[in-house]
Order: sequence, then C-alpha cells, then structure tokens
Amino acid sequence: MLYDTRKEAAAACTREAAAAKHYSKLALEFARNRKCRKAWDMADTATTAAKCAMQAHEALWGLSGGELTEKEWAAFEAAEVAQVDARQAVRAAAAAVDQVNQNTR
Repeated sequence: MLYDTRKEAAAACTREAAAAKHYSKLALEFARNRKCRKAWDMADTATTAAKCAMQAHEALWGLSGGELTEKEWAAFEAAEVAQVDARQAVRAAAAAVDQVNQNTR
C-alpha cells in the first residue's frame, strides 16, 4: 500500500487534487491560446495528478473503513473533482488541436 495512515492518504488526496486543478487550469489557458503542445503537456500532467489523487482516495477509503472525518471527506471529494478537472483539460487540448487543424486546411 502506498499510504500507511489515513492522514497520509488524505494529505495526498488534497495535494494531488490541487496539482490536477492547477495543471488543468494551465491546460485550458494554453488551449484557448491554441498552444496545443503546451495544452497537451499540462493536460497530461493534470491527468497524472488526478490518477495519483484517486490512488490516495482509494487508500483513504480502505484505511478509514468508509468512516471519514469531515476533513477526510473534503480530501476524498477533492480527488473526485480532480478527475473532472483533468477530463476537461484533455477535452480542451483536443479541441485546440481540432481548431488548429481546421484553420490549416
């Protein structure tokens, strides 16, 4: 197991979710500016962070036996939101590539 304690798992949920959110926002910004390579780089990083957040999410659930404190619940939810953020970043990067491709035809 990656985490030995609930505290470690909750902290990882929060940390990785924050990273996913940060890189997702950057991906969206780069996509708006049609900087496709940078958008994809940031979307990939956001996706990786979101996957790490979900690993911590699963560990937290297992370590807590499903009995989360309020603070743990917030971390747990942040990991789930990170998945949505990362998906949005990927869609934005893909849309930017499509726009660039349409403009070059």
